[in-house]
Amino acid sequence: MMSKAISALALAGVLTMAPVFVSAQVTPPPGGQRQRSELERRLHLGFQRSIQNQLGLGQETMQSLQGLMQSFQEERQVLNRAQGSLRYRLRDPALRDIGEDEARSILKEMVDVQQRELDLYRREQEELLKVVSPVQLIRFYGLRDDLGLRVQQLRQGRGQGGGPGGGMTAPSSGRGTGGPPLR
Repeated sequence: MMSKAISALALAGVLTMAPVFVSAQVTPPPGGQRQRSELERRLHLGFQRSIQNQLGLGQETMQSLQGLMQSFQEERQVLNRAQGSLRYRLRDPALRDIGEDEARSILKEMVDVQQRELDLYRREQEELLKVVSPVQLIRFYGLRDDLGLRVQQLRQGRGQGGGPGGGMTAPSSGRGTGGPPLR
């Protein structure tokens, strides 16, 4: 029972943040990098406004929330790089010729990275619950997931229309499915 709960939490953590930091290797057109960075900046500002408005947070609470998220940012980036490195290694054609010891080492590393992510997720959640209610935190995770999907689309050169050059807009008041706003 405990392992199912841990697995569910790990999956929730992966689904919550991975899209924000994982990007496709896309070479932007000349000047496109600057434009993409500006769009990402606007998305993040819209995200902050959406959080404050939809969760009904005051300025002080919003600043506390931002500070907490920033405090976990570096650790999350290190973790995301480790996950990316593992994904890269798993696609390596040389894996066909690895021995038992190396395979066990990779498997152990996979579990270790997932455990580190779960530990981070738990610590982050504990700290966030000191600032927002459980209901607000669930809404926050939904909004953050929506932002992650939008940033990933932007990095892959797709807008909301799904094709190249599609328009990107600030996070909507509803979930990415066009549903009603979370309240």
